[in-house]
Amino acid sequence: DISYYSYITGFRGSRKLKIGEFTFTRNKASGSKTYWSCARAGAHKCKARVVTVQDHDVTIKCGQHNHPPY
Repeated sequence: DISYYSYITGFRGSRKLKIGEFTFTRNKASGSKTYWSCARAGAHKCKARVVTVQDHDVTIKCGQHNHPPY
């Protein structure tokens, strides 16, 4: 559900995308698009992905998380 999302500052100062109770970290940027992966991708091998265009057009590429929110 992308009715609520926001940008937050991570523990070490990095910019993160928060959608509902899940957090995403920036993976790469290409032109006006930014690609985000689940913040738990490394710990849980979570495949959830999001793409944003100019920070406001949010598209969920893979919405399935394999872990509960933290």
